[in-house]
Amino acid sequence: MTIPERALPAEDQWELLAEHNLSYYFHGLWVESDDREEVARLLRVDPGTRLECDRETLVEMYQGRPADTVWIGPHAPGWTHVLAFGLYPFHPAIRNLGKRRVFEIRYDEARYELEGMYVYYDGERLGDAEPPLEEGGPMFLPDYRRYAGGLALLDDLDLERHAHRMLSMMGRISGRFLDREWFAATRSLYRIPDGTWPEQWEG
Repeated sequence: MTIPERALPAEDQWELLAEHNLSYYFHGLWVESDDREEVARLLRVDPGTRLECDRETLVEMYQGRPADTVWIGPHAPGWTHVLAFGLYPFHPAIRNLGKRRVFEIRYDEARYELEGMYVYYDGERLGDAEPPLEEGGPMFLPDYRRYAGGLALLDDLDLERHAHRMLSMMGRISGRFLDREWFAATRSLYRIPDGTWPEQWEG
């Protein structure tokens, strides 16, 4: 699937998160791979904890900060999406996803904090690909400028609008915006056993 580089989603991406009870905490990973089983293996999940569930079940199960948990499913051709709980940017599990691009966006309402769009490849965080603050302005990873048209963040603290624009840019890159069908899908929920990954300072 290909989305024109200046296309816009049919619905506001932030409002969709809020409507589906994912706006209080959202940690999304877009992994450039169709092999969801391999993605799960590289994250070192416990396969015995696998539960096929929809978003409503996921939200009902989520209480506070759970143990490391991932909800893995298809996104678009060539892409897998991971909704992560208990992980953090630059977490060793994310850096273990191999020689493929991984994009990351995280919003934490309790901290009023938005992070992204970090790009990882083969264990390294290459930088962030988020839209510039002003149209045509500087970007840390200018190779992604062609996806940023019309999505300038502006230098303010409207994190909800920033999240919408980052998610819109991610839709252009991956070939799919978030939509109602995306939120209605059944995906695989796994636990990552305690102690699987060494604890590191967050960030």
